[in-house]
Amino acid sequence: MTQTNHSSNTSNIFRRIRKRFGDIKSDKRTSSDRHFLIGSEHHNPQHQTPYYSPEITNVLFLSKRGLSRAPVAREIMRSLLHLSDLFGGVRPSARGISDAYEFCPFDKRMVLSAKKFGYEISGSSRRVNMSELSSANLLIPLDHPSNQYLLSRKYYIHGEIKPVEELLPSGHSPFISDPFERGENDANDNYDEIIRDLELACSNLLKLIPSIL
Repeated sequence: MTQTNHSSNTSNIFRRIRKRFGDIKSDKRTSSDRHFLIGSEHHNPQHQTPYYSPEITNVLFLSKRGLSRAPVAREIMRSLLHLSDLFGGVRPSARGISDAYEFCPFDKRMVLSAKKFGYEISGSSRRVNMSELSSANLLIPLDHPSNQYLLSRKYYIHGEIKPVEELLPSGHSPFISDPFERGENDANDNYDEIIRDLELACSNLLKLIPSIL
């Protein structure tokens, strides 16, 4: 009888111990869960800094391939911004509109020509996506294909479309010439002319940005 009571008492003790440890583990899980939930609030994507900050004006240069004209325009604009009061408040970017040239290296002739003018470009073409179109404050098509591309996608665009024609002198060709369609002109001369035209367009754009946006 004594052994039975002892056995019963021992079982009761272990049950209480197991229950005690079970409550502790449960409390730990609850505490851990609370910590996870609190941490999740801080890592909620809505609280992350977006790629396109609302405090920065995003200027997007577009060309057919994104291999030469758009990258140079971006670098010219960066150089001008670096010396202006708008530095830090405007972010220029460059994209192409064709899948066929996605990730193709920049045009080597343009890379060498740009270097003569003091601009360093390196990398590969990237095709513009809908997110970039909708996030841009100002979109600058540099050729006819990119202009048509934007006009057919106005639903996604919230910023202002400003064709490069509006940044060039009266009587100038409405777009920046395509280096791959140079006809009989010398290739090097054609690239130099493109860069000079882009410098003029970007210089005029810099003056207009405060009144445009």
